[in-house]
Amino acid sequence: MELREYTFQNLFGEHIDQDGNSFEIQEIEIPIIQRDYAQGRTISNVQRIRNRFLDALYNAIINHKRMTLDFVYGEVKHKKFIPLDGQQRLTTLFLLHWYAAKKENIPAEDYDFLKHFTYYTKPSSRDFCEALIAYSPCFETTLSEEINDQAWFQYQWKNDPTINGMLVMLEAIHAKFNEVNDLWDVLVLHPCVSFYFLPISEMGLTDELYIKMNSRGKPLTQFEHFKAEFEALIKEYNEDVAKEINHKFDIEWTDMLFPYRGENQIIDDEFMRYFFFISDILFYQQYPELPLEQDEFVLANKLYGKGCPMQKENIEFLIKSFDCWCELDNIDAFFDTYLTSNKYQSGKVKIYQDNLNIFKQCCDTYREFEGKNRKFPLNMTLLLFAFVIYLQHKEMITEEDFRRRIRIIRNLIWNSRNEIRADGLRKNMPQLLVETRELMLDEHFLDSAGYNKYQKEEEQKKSDWLKTHQESYEALCHLEDYPLLYGCISVIGLADVTHFDRFRILFDSISDKTLIHRALLIYDDYSQSAYTHTRYMGNNNMNSWDELFHPSNQRHGFERTSNALNSLLDTLSDYSDNGLLSLINNYLDIPRNTYDWRYYFIKYSETLCGRDGILWYDDQKPYMWYTLNKTNFRGFYWNSLARALWQRASNTFCIENRDEPVVINKTSKSLVVKNSSFKISEGNQLVQSISVPQDTNGIDIVDRIEFLLEQLKL
Repeated sequence: MELREYTFQNLFGEHIDQDGNSFEIQEIEIPIIQRDYAQGRTISNVQRIRNRFLDALYNAIINHKRMTLDFVYGEVKHKKFIPLDGQQRLTTLFLLHWYAAKKENIPAEDYDFLKHFTYYTKPSSRDFCEALIAYSPCFETTLSEEINDQAWFQYQWKNDPTINGMLVMLEAIHAKFNEVNDLWDVLVLHPCVSFYFLPISEMGLTDELYIKMNSRGKPLTQFEHFKAEFEALIKEYNEDVAKEINHKFDIEWTDMLFPYRGENQIIDDEFMRYFFFISDILFYQQYPELPLEQDEFVLANKLYGKGCPMQKENIEFLIKSFDCWCELDNIDAFFDTYLTSNKYQSGKVKIYQDNLNIFKQCCDTYREFEGKNRKFPLNMTLLLFAFVIYLQHKEMITEEDFRRRIRIIRNLIWNSRNEIRADGLRKNMPQLLVETRELMLDEHFLDSAGYNKYQKEEEQKKSDWLKTHQESYEALCHLEDYPLLYGCISVIGLADVTHFDRFRILFDSISDKTLIHRALLIYDDYSQSAYTHTRYMGNNNMNSWDELFHPSNQRHGFERTSNALNSLLDTLSDYSDNGLLSLINNYLDIPRNTYDWRYYFIKYSETLCGRDGILWYDDQKPYMWYTLNKTNFRGFYWNSLARALWQRASNTFCIENRDEPVVINKTSKSLVVKNSSFKISEGNQLVQSISVPQDTNGIDIVDRIEFLLEQLKL
């Protein structure tokens, strides 16, 4: 079909022949199902877009440069054009022509066509348009004040959003064009502002059709004006590409996004969020020194304008990034094929959230925040990018390769928390995107500062290991998806495949996880340290184990944790609370001459009673341990051995949460645990000091808890 451009004026009374059909238009009527006129709204985002639209019109008019306002769709019936798409632009052109006619005293017969533009949405809007055409302002005060003061202006019209919007737009038009000479001439006699007109014949304007055609038409969202400006931007690059993109905007991309429309039945916001997603991906890589551009018009110019050295590549990537979803029969089913939420499923990758359609999640929430948190987090940005790369290159990636590679990328994403942080995006995101692309296309691990180096080393080891252990791939995947691991299996390793299932059974079967903590200490000091005097152990808070099982946390002692865990998995036969208690009791029954700190932590479960499994420890004083509820002494804390004392004699001891926690017999006497003794005081006066028998190395040769209770006859 040959496209023809029309001006606002020559659409009226024109005989239009298209596809063998002849049309004559004598009137334009905005139908009742259409929304109100929104370009005059006063909210900041609308004002910004309104100003940009008027700026574009102004530049075209004063420079006599052609400006095409995209397609206007609608039905022609009984010589009346009823627009589906284009209401906002047509209304603005109506107001601009009215302004030019009144400002330049154009004869009434020359602007008679304006009488044939009307609103059927509300009688008040229709009556206002009729009254406005008959009225000629003085231009001595503001237009809105003049019009509001007229006798014909009805008070109830102030409640009509379309009328209010028109008044605001007239003020904006006056501010922009009041010094432009021969405005009418440029609009009508030698017009430079036009649009494509597309009549839709042989189909009724049903409500369903309106909803779909206007699914891009939420009252003055960014998209309506962005689309026109973006088309002009691309047209400077290549007119054929601009037409292609415009067609995709209106047909394929709208159809693809339509199932994900919001409650308002439109897809403007969804389109813009995905546009931002793709553009941000490009911006991260091409402008790594700059913060993300927030203005969509500036962003478009930087990436897709003629000044961008990567203009051609960026435009192609944008088109492919939308097209790739259009090629899928069912996007929901596509994600359901490869992803699972919180339950392990063979052949799928767990992403630990209920919403598997991360494309929809992006369209719904990208660039939106809840407090300081992104609704579409950075890890999902990288995961969705991996899917986009796959869909763009499906012909060169086998199904088996894709399933394995998306799992590798998932593992890297979930174990690179420090690398994927908002404060490090400008430094890390470009390389993270490069590594994601390389892994998806070639399963190539780059030796660069992108994903966490420990996890990359693990993924490389797993890839090499699978070359000779393909039969164990399913068991490996099952282990990776365990909630405590999130893809990182370094703490178990690859040496013994039987440990894969044993690990899962251990943590699934044991109800009291402090039993695992006590059992591990039998084999080694499995604790890890990140700061001076601070140690991390596991307790009933599953997060404490999560912290221990990831070398990406860069704590000292990870190898000790791994060795102790694998030793436990090697020897344990009864994976139950009673099985671990039996192991612990067997250890405690062994005769011994010394009692190190590990003995107390194994025997007395109360020694690890904090929320997070974090303890303060003095290397020079092996019995001075404090259980913290935070990483410092500003939170609650207890002396671990004092806690054990209190538990063993709770009828006679009181415990408080500070450095001197034990009060004897609920009296004024208090007991403080020292490294080699117990100090009993009354007020500030030392009453008694009980030394703990120790060897020459300062290690207890008696169980100090039992020893003190015996000394105090408790």
